[in-house]
Amino acid sequence: MSERHDLSDDALGHQLQTELPRYTAPAHLRGAILAAAPQPRRPAWLAPSLAALATAAAILLFLLPVLAASNRSDPVQQLVRAVVSEHSRAVMWGTRSSTFMPAASSWLTQESGIALARVFAGDDALSLVSAEPVYLMRERGVALHYRDRADHFLTYVALPAPTLQLPERYRVAVASWRPVLIQDGGFAVWVWKHGDLVCFLVSDMVALNEIERFKDYFVRVLTATEPLLAY
Repeated sequence: MSERHDLSDDALGHQLQTELPRYTAPAHLRGAILAAAPQPRRPAWLAPSLAALATAAAILLFLLPVLAASNRSDPVQQLVRAVVSEHSRAVMWGTRSSTFMPAASSWLTQESGIALARVFAGDDALSLVSAEPVYLMRERGVALHYRDRADHFLTYVALPAPTLQLPERYRVAVASWRPVLIQDGGFAVWVWKHGDLVCFLVSDMVALNEIERFKDYFVRVLTATEPLLAY
């Protein structure tokens, strides 16, 4: 017995664990103990939060295909973005030809598939910088690039689109015309139909104090330019 009094606490605990007999508690006693033990509780906010997240995920999964389909099915928006991209390319890198291309040249008509019976060649407000063929949305077209006195760069584009319908909700009254006005990526774009062609005039003139001047540019280009399908 004196030897056990000399043992350290750790040694005594180990000896008790190894020497004392162990008995299995009856099943009903184990069940009663487990039932009386406090159960871990989830935070009160967890269930509503999980339900809200599940609802949001379900709505998102439903809307993503719908939004993607609506973007794919809107040909006007697709054309506007293609024209804006072409305009941005011309602003950043210049036209594809380093020499001035006469707007009424036979080469331009042959390459673009569009003849220009009349062309706005510039005036005291706008200067014609260049003309070139473009290929947008699997269609050949023609682009005319202008610059105004405030150094705004404008691009006019004409593309074949005989069945294209313009959205009424974006139409704006300009004199006796009602073109569509769409803003995309920091650019403003006039869109109108000319027979079987759809025409665009794009610029960065999106500020409220520039809209009236942009309307004036639209009238100048529209009234003096007559594109036609060449073939």
